[in-house]
Amino acid sequence: MMVYSGKQKIAFSKRLQRDWKDLADYFDIPPQEQAAFDKGHEPRDIWVWLEERERLQELPEALHYIDREDIIAEVLTPPTPPPPPATHTHQKGSPFPGLRAFTTKEARLFFGRTAETNELLNKIKQQALVAVIGASGSGKSSLVAAGGLPRLRELPGGESWQKIRFTPGGLGDDPFLPLAAKLEPYLETHDLSGRTIAEKLRATGDLAALVRPLFEERPATTKLLFFIDQFEELFTLTEPKHHKRFIAMLEKAAQADRLRLVLALRADFFHHCIDYPRFDKWLRAGFFSLAPPDLLALMEMITGPAAVAGLSFEEGLSGRILRDTGNEPGALALMAFALAELYKACQPGTTLTHTAYDSFGGIKGAIGKRAEDAYAKLNKDAQNALAGIFKELVEIDSERGIPTRRRSSLTHFKTTPAACTSIEQFAKARLLNCGDPEEDRDVVEVAHESLLTRWPRLKKWIEDRFADFWRRKQLQQAALEWEVQERKEAYRWSHERVVEACGMLKRLDYQPTPLEQEFLGPIHPQHMLAEIQDPDTSHECRALIGVRLALLGDPDPRKGVGLREDGLPDIEWRQVPPGEVILEVEGDEPAFPFPVAPFYIARYPVTWQQYQAFLEAADGYSNPERWQGLLDQHSAPGRPFQAYDNHPADNVSWLDAVAFCRWLSARLGYEIRLPTQWEWQQAATGGDPANMYPWGVEENPAYANTYESGLSRSTAVGMYPLGASPVGALDMGGNLWEWCLNEYRHPERTQLSGDESRVVRGGSWGNDLGLARSAFRYHYLPNNRFILIGFRVVCSSPI
Repeated sequence: MMVYSGKQKIAFSKRLQRDWKDLADYFDIPPQEQAAFDKGHEPRDIWVWLEERERLQELPEALHYIDREDIIAEVLTPPTPPPPPATHTHQKGSPFPGLRAFTTKEARLFFGRTAETNELLNKIKQQALVAVIGASGSGKSSLVAAGGLPRLRELPGGESWQKIRFTPGGLGDDPFLPLAAKLEPYLETHDLSGRTIAEKLRATGDLAALVRPLFEERPATTKLLFFIDQFEELFTLTEPKHHKRFIAMLEKAAQADRLRLVLALRADFFHHCIDYPRFDKWLRAGFFSLAPPDLLALMEMITGPAAVAGLSFEEGLSGRILRDTGNEPGALALMAFALAELYKACQPGTTLTHTAYDSFGGIKGAIGKRAEDAYAKLNKDAQNALAGIFKELVEIDSERGIPTRRRSSLTHFKTTPAACTSIEQFAKARLLNCGDPEEDRDVVEVAHESLLTRWPRLKKWIEDRFADFWRRKQLQQAALEWEVQERKEAYRWSHERVVEACGMLKRLDYQPTPLEQEFLGPIHPQHMLAEIQDPDTSHECRALIGVRLALLGDPDPRKGVGLREDGLPDIEWRQVPPGEVILEVEGDEPAFPFPVAPFYIARYPVTWQQYQAFLEAADGYSNPERWQGLLDQHSAPGRPFQAYDNHPADNVSWLDAVAFCRWLSARLGYEIRLPTQWEWQQAATGGDPANMYPWGVEENPAYANTYESGLSRSTAVGMYPLGASPVGALDMGGNLWEWCLNEYRHPERTQLSGDESRVVRGGSWGNDLGLARSAFRYHYLPNNRFILIGFRVVCSSPI
């Protein structure tokens, strides 16, 4: 029969409280007997009931079933203090590492995982590759480093085993480099530098052959164990092009008799590994799952290190810490940090007290208080710099949709003194890790993800930017997928998603990688405007740039494309010299010269944004005065084919264009109108009849958006600057036909009444280049709307 003390019985009765009914029902105590229990003392009576029936030995299993393992840990199974060290000296300094993992040197402080350590050693003995899989914060790194590795000597020949630890992302985006850096000291006598080692591994994948010299003059039982910590970094921090070869190298190494591989991997990244079928075979054989510690193990983790350091807990404090820890995700890390804070708060004493525990807010408040204290010590500049730091150190876990930590290079911040000050202060507070306790790495990262959710200031900051962090993660993943899919256009984002991404880039001050930049396409207005000056820029790229300028220019930054501050069209005028134009005629009709007086022509066709201002103005499209004396007034505006602000207004009739000119004339106070045929031709040629096209004598399909471009749509205005006319007017060849004032059959007639066809000039995206000649003219009825037709305006003397 299980024997418990009277003190344990009293503690049990105090702790069970309202859960007594669940325990009574578990033991199937009859209702009438339950009703007879002394009110307020039911736990005591249950104890007596079990004791009388000699069933107290069943109590631990019952408490486990009703989720009261805390009573088992605190009351029924008090921890056994570890035996004193052989030297009878206590651990100096804090026995609690806080947020960082235990190291091999801290093996004597590592408690609560005895069974798991034994199983891990057995697994290493039997399997060439062991994968320790567990949730973030479950203690994977500590189990291997402080539990398994120090006890390798227990394996046959284990005292001669060599151990190498590294992380795949330790030296950037190439996982071979950190491995090579760790091998270099062993192989430098063989004239192998770290870079050479990495190149050989990358080329051959034969790790066993490369390390063969390490076994020279060593016992035949010697093995080399590689501990690859934070294996998920392979998928989060390194280039995808390295993944297959790196994993193939591990598969090959697992077949070598004298090599052992131990991986520590977050469970939420396991699916990446099983994408490699041969690797999956090794993982299944060496799979080692690590669950969060139960309450008994947690109690050992609390009291064991304290005993090694000669510390004691005030009555009830260890149980209080255990209860506060609970079993939420990340609880182990919170407990570890709180214990480290408790030790500091009690110095120089050796008794850990309730008062000290309360001083920093206990388990739930420890990290937040430490972070806020560190924040308060910073000056204003350093406080402001924290935003830039955490933009680099936080990302969103795409599987779980929660914030997680992200590593960054310290070099990234070295040019910002305020950021360096902040990093130094938070590293001093053990909230950021700079480098690695066992590696020389120029990196910085959050010490533990608990900081992201337990420091209220940072938690709120992340919540306010959650969508941007999520978009950044999506961008990174989408760009990689685009690369994997051989950069097929179908895998690129829509313009709308690119716009969202650009907002994120600006708000997070995120610099996309070259691959991500190519995936997004053109996004910087000044770069885009420079690119269209390049004659080798393709038609498709020009069309894309036009749309991006509309969506990302906020608005398109070019003068003459949008609206003025007063909401009226911003027309950029180009002066046209006087001269004489002979119109191209059909058949044997006589050609008549038309004199041209000096005038001004718009640099661009009227854009959709400019035309929309007319449609929406109270005195614009809906005003009957704009249509007085014209053939007809349309019942509604035409629907645009390309409704981007900087694209030319299309599907516009001659009547629509005249009404627009009347509205703008009234608003500006001087006459705005459509050009006559001869004015249009004079602007297109600059007065030189030899100019067959606006850009000169020679035909050049790269200078205009005509049928030859293959776009089958209009582009934004001004996307072909090399096709400008001599007076600087753009798009006078291609893109859209442009209405002129004249009747087609009687060019001399420019009156606004009548139903005769009116002239269009310049060709369009739907016509071949020959129709974009400066002298070519065509016609449509004045009330015709067509997606190939737009217009531009002229005036005699702009004010």
